[in-house]
Amino acid sequence: MNEERELDLEEAIKEVERIIKELERKDLPLDEALKLFEQGLELIHLCEEKLKQARLKVEVILKKGEKFELANLDLAKELFKNEGERP
Repeated sequence: MNEERELDLEEAIKEVERIIKELERKDLPLDEALKLFEQGLELIHLCEEKLKQARLKVEVILKKGEKFELANLDLAKELFKNEGERP
């Protein structure tokens, strides 16, 4: 999938959906099906990477004592998990 610009997540998902519909055609030649399958895999990897990047950017606001602090999602999950383990 070599395009001038990189697709955003929503565009990539729509393209994967289009490819799936094409692959469901019964009259699709094998060579074309393989090409579409490879394009679909590339798009799925692109989507996974975009979701991974978005997850790293997510920040949450945590209340610590009288203050509020920004924390990344992983730190927030760890703090909430640890709170649940307290007696």
